[in-house]
Amino acid sequence: MLGVTLGGGGVGCDGLEDLPLGDVPPVLSDKTCYTDDDCVADACCGLGTAVTHADEGPTCRAPCTSGCPEGSIDCGRCIPTCREARCAAACQ
Repeated sequence: MLGVTLGGGGVGCDGLEDLPLGDVPPVLSDKTCYTDDDCVADACCGLGTAVTHADEGPTCRAPCTSGCPEGSIDCGRCIPTCREARCAAACQ
């Protein structure tokens, strides 16, 4: 697993600001990625708690509602990214 620190302010969900910066979400796929678009959260609407390859990720069709459950990666704390041909989570 590879974590990258993003610069900028800590826009996040209630409670997520208190998570340790080293607490990087797990990666569920060993599939090769080429761009950041190849990597996604393991659940729709930013509700995932891990990163996976888009080919192995969820098919999201329903509209998303607001909200940010604790531990989700796509809620201002982490984003799925492609690093060294593998999906990873870049976290602030």
